[in-house]
Amino acid sequence: MAELDHFAEAFLEAAPDAVLAIDDAGLVILVNVQTELLLGYGRQDLWGVPFESLLLEPEGGPRRSMGPHSVELSARRRDGSTLPVEVSLAPVTIDHRPYTIAILRDLTERRRLEDNLHYLSTHDSLTGLANRFAFDEALARLDESGPHPIGVLMVDLDELKRVNDEQGHSAGDALLRRVAEVLRATFRADDVVARIGGDEFAVLTSGRDAEAVEALGARLVDAVQQHNRELDATPLRLSIGVAVAESGVSIAAALHDADARMYSMKRLHHGRS
Repeated sequence: MAELDHFAEAFLEAAPDAVLAIDDAGLVILVNVQTELLLGYGRQDLWGVPFESLLLEPEGGPRRSMGPHSVELSARRRDGSTLPVEVSLAPVTIDHRPYTIAILRDLTERRRLEDNLHYLSTHDSLTGLANRFAFDEALARLDESGPHPIGVLMVDLDELKRVNDEQGHSAGDALLRRVAEVLRATFRADDVVARIGGDEFAVLTSGRDAEAVEALGARLVDAVQQHNRELDATPLRLSIGVAVAESGVSIAAALHDADARMYSMKRLHHGRS
């Protein structure tokens, strides 16, 4: 029996995850070394502590089921920080008394990888702006729930092909990154600013009426001019079209109008070349 007890203790300490035993009053009565490392407490500090006091609702949203016996929560560490954990509970009976075995698995690295994958799937790798997929998702969301009116700006980088042909694609990439820099500085953090094609960008800005959107278009023109004055490099030249989706008007229709106005400006630019 003693040999079996030693085996159980060694098995518990060798477990890769935090393991806690909880009595029928919900108090911690046993932990392994991984619990100490995960939570930053010594095991004596954890004995007799209510198990639920070590857990919080997950940050950034409601708890998420991860299987029939597992749920995602946040664990509270001794230093006050929190980390995402998968919590698995299993009831056991020992000497006719009920206990619960809790396993806490650190999800920090998994969440980091998921966040990175989500970022890569929703952002343009060259400029860091939202990509076409994220733009279309935002368009559908705003079309359904607003708030209206929703301003739309279509932006085209003129002469990208010429720069690519004459100076190389690295020079063209630099121009595209500079456009992204100007757009970020011009619009709000909660506006949707995206690169939707090779030389095309688009902006969705909710709660802006026609006058405000026209002013934003003028502000963008001024920002480009200021950017060109400050930088001794190939100047940016953008063609810009604006439109507004009022309540009851689809954003797709406004995009079509903004796109037509943008191409009108692009033709004027070519006529002056």
